[in-house]
Amino acid sequence: MSARSYAHLLRRQQSYCLSVAALAAAPRRALTVSQWADEHRELTGKQAGERGRYRTSRTPWWREVMDCFSATSRVTDVVLMCDAQSGKTESLINILGYSMDHCPRPIMVMMPTDKAMDDWKVQKFNPLLTDTDVIKALMRGNSSRDSANSKDRIDFPGGILFFAGANSPNSYAGKSVAIIILDDYARFPDEVGEEGDPGTLAKKRTKSFPRGKRAYFSTPTNKTNPHYMKWEESDQRHYHVPCPHCGDYQQLEWGGPDVGYGLKWNKDLTEAWYVCRHNGCIIRENDKPALFAEGTGRWIATNPKAKIRGYQKSALYANIGLGDSWLSLAQEWVSVQKNRGQLKAFINTQLAEGYEEDVDGVDSVSLLSRLEEYPDILPRCARAIGTDVQKDRIELTVADFGVQEELWTQTHIILAGDVSQGAVWDELEREILDLAPDAVAIDAGYQASMVQAFCDRPRMRGFCFAVVGRDGPARPLVEDHKTRKARALRKRKGGFTPYIVGDEQAKALVLSRLKLPTPGPGYIHFPLAPEFDDEYFAQLTAEVVEQVERGTRTYYVWKKLRPRNEALDTMKLCLAALRLSGKKTDVLPAPPAPALKPSTPALLQKKPGFSATSW
Repeated sequence: MSARSYAHLLRRQQSYCLSVAALAAAPRRALTVSQWADEHRELTGKQAGERGRYRTSRTPWWREVMDCFSATSRVTDVVLMCDAQSGKTESLINILGYSMDHCPRPIMVMMPTDKAMDDWKVQKFNPLLTDTDVIKALMRGNSSRDSANSKDRIDFPGGILFFAGANSPNSYAGKSVAIIILDDYARFPDEVGEEGDPGTLAKKRTKSFPRGKRAYFSTPTNKTNPHYMKWEESDQRHYHVPCPHCGDYQQLEWGGPDVGYGLKWNKDLTEAWYVCRHNGCIIRENDKPALFAEGTGRWIATNPKAKIRGYQKSALYANIGLGDSWLSLAQEWVSVQKNRGQLKAFINTQLAEGYEEDVDGVDSVSLLSRLEEYPDILPRCARAIGTDVQKDRIELTVADFGVQEELWTQTHIILAGDVSQGAVWDELEREILDLAPDAVAIDAGYQASMVQAFCDRPRMRGFCFAVVGRDGPARPLVEDHKTRKARALRKRKGGFTPYIVGDEQAKALVLSRLKLPTPGPGYIHFPLAPEFDDEYFAQLTAEVVEQVERGTRTYYVWKKLRPRNEALDTMKLCLAALRLSGKKTDVLPAPPAPALKPSTPALLQKKPGFSATSW
């Protein structure tokens, strides 16, 4: 090689080394969460229905929500109220991936229970560690960090990620984080042990960080829920899109029969379309790509003075292939109109709106007009008994449930006697065996040991449940199947573990059904019988809901109008007993086969000139 060629090669190598050094010394390019997701996030079908590189353009409404958690964003509090299966979880995973790889910092994700957290981590989060290359490289090759990792924490360079269930006081102790995400917030417990409100406890975890961020994500439930109240405190942003025909911007709304805009469908439920609010343009399913095109939609606040960011998105925004079509939403809407529970689920999980129970109060006198003569045979799917224990008596209501929980109250019985003694319990056993119910719920708030002993009697086992009521608008009527199963296992091991009944949900359900005007799903019938008098109905309507202002927040509390409310307690326990029994009321059970008639005796068999009637 000539000296000239060697000098040229040396200059090229020096230039390359200087370029590499300059690149290494240059500041890292600042990315937003959505930019990071579009560049790095990989989907393999384990977490979502799509595969390949994540594309924010498929769900452009999530871009602004995710970017609130970028390093350059000054937003601190975000409330998200969205439909189920909307892509919210993928946005949450993007925030976590960005915070691990691009902007390391301490983070915490909380869910209602430890069990829910464990399931979410396995199915939703863990694929991020194995399927996204930059995260996989981040976690590779550090044995000391791997040994520190556990099911409730992950260490990564520059930060740590905590996983926790909101039902455990230990979840909040001793942790300071820059971001805390409360997922499924509407289903958080009302209080955590003796510590208080979980939302307040979670906020304290971010106080050490001047720009700490808090996320309250969930599908909504009732309007009395803390998640919905948080939404009402926010700036309440809705996603507006341009009509593909006239170009006018609008929020997609369900509408209704009394308005000219919103989702519409034909009588045969074979076609659905959307009517533009401004000019009546017909927008069809195949217009969705133009309707939701990247860069055209925008979030608009309806309460712009609020300091908290709030976002609301319904299933009407589902792009083609990423959720329910408009036609399937219309079909579901029509099918749930006769079932209050299914209607509530549709409003919560599809329209992403809070449900308002019509439970402010019921006039007891008006219920006397509902007394009726029952037919000889009722369309019965299940029989339930709700039992309330007082110091000197036991009261029980017997109810037969028909299709979709239409309820025929049968009787209300009062058994007088000292409940600390066995005689009244023996009488209760005889009554229950005579009534042959599918399930019995007994309030164990008083004389719990006697209630436990009664439910453990050989002839009461399997269908007689000891229950205790607990307050809180987010607490379900009865616990889910897995929780009840675990509770039953603990009981078999020797501990007394009564089933939990959500008092507020139960009372709200009873009083809302008392307001139903016509028989049908959920309607409560009362027989013309002496026990159903004005005193009974006064007890049944003894509690009402009141709106209370505490500081800047609105609460809804139950207020007793009179001391005695046993009729309401036993009625709500009938509903709890039905749910605990697992009996379905979707359709009536098949009627029993008719009994075989005995064969006609040979003496009475028909012969010429002889008949059985002439005998």
